[in-house]
Amino acid sequence: GKLHLASKNENFLLWFDNRIYLDAAVYSPASNVNDLTSKTNKDLEDDDNQFRFSNGVSIRRARFGVKATLYKKWFAELDLDFAYNEVEIKDMYLGYKFNNHFFVKAGNFKVPMSMERTTSSKYLMASERPMAVEAFADGRRLGLAGTGWGKHWWASAGVFGREVDIIQKERNRGNDGYALATRVAVSPIYNEDMTIHVGGYFNYQTPSGSGLEDKTVLFRTFPESRVDRRRFVQAEISNVNHYYTTGFELGFRYRKLLTYGEYIYNNISRYTYGANNQKTDLKNAVFNGWYATASYMILGENRQYSPDEAEFGPMKMRRKGGNLEVAARISNINMNDFHDPAAYITGGKATSYSASLNWYPVRNVVIGLNYIYMNNDKYADSKGQITKGGKPLSEVMPSGIDFNVFQLRTMISF
Repeated sequence: GKLHLASKNENFLLWFDNRIYLDAAVYSPASNVNDLTSKTNKDLEDDDNQFRFSNGVSIRRARFGVKATLYKKWFAELDLDFAYNEVEIKDMYLGYKFNNHFFVKAGNFKVPMSMERTTSSKYLMASERPMAVEAFADGRRLGLAGTGWGKHWWASAGVFGREVDIIQKERNRGNDGYALATRVAVSPIYNEDMTIHVGGYFNYQTPSGSGLEDKTVLFRTFPESRVDRRRFVQAEISNVNHYYTTGFELGFRYRKLLTYGEYIYNNISRYTYGANNQKTDLKNAVFNGWYATASYMILGENRQYSPDEAEFGPMKMRRKGGNLEVAARISNINMNDFHDPAAYITGGKATSYSASLNWYPVRNVVIGLNYIYMNNDKYADSKGQITKGGKPLSEVMPSGIDFNVFQLRTMISF
């Protein structure tokens, strides 16, 4: 379903991977949000600081991607995103295939973490990835990695630097951090009717320099919808030595039924300064999250398992009128930590319940309806930006801000 160009001997291949995502969403508070105030949005000419949700339409992704194979062994990709009227580098790398089951690549690409994170957005069943995946599983970074697989196994490992951003232009920022990441998976049963997937990943990371000797790390996530651009759950941790993330994956597919989920654990080593400016270690902070999702293909073919990616994604399109899928998910994230009384972290905790109905009229088009109920705790206040009468949300609204989201997603790839 996409345009491919090839030389006669097929030593050179070129094809496009362009995508446009349009989202429309309506947010309906389940809690009383009257009299809540929000931090001023400096991009608006007039902002009265009243807390409000932003209903409307947005271009979630506008991707232009080009992929190439050179001399059969070399391959490359350039992928740019123009959403929100900005240009962002996504994939930009060069790779070499030693054989059909092992390759290395260098550049900017996804860190091997989390089945849901590495799965292409065009194969997601919900509008957005789960909160814990968004917050703790790295996206794309500059790095070098090797990947190999067989019929019943898959493994990838690499070393990575920082994300591509404007701060790399600045002088005196300090050393870039580094990450060592690996992901492995096995599929003991893999056939047309049934697949079992068991996987895990580990990432050790040091913070990047930002012009200060003491490094700060920010973890944050959207509430599984991005038309309203507020992140309720987020935690900024100062004086970080390093941190590591561990995740476990489990998936099961039987014909048209697919279920899978992940648990993610994040451990942060940090310190403080005591008397006489003496550096003292704090107890490690611990964040975690998980999700479980299930889908059933009401009409059409079941989703396929890709052994070369260790993920569930593409589906066959044989039926006139396309495929129709129903899906549900529950996800949870916890960015509160009370291990050390000298340095509590109250980034917030949230649980979401969602249901989706996706229609695939042809291979290149998805029209999806998505409903989300978001249950936030009292610390999910957008890093202190939401208040009431000058007081923290945790004091004046102990039940937190809960809300509903009704969303329509339209996606086309070409």
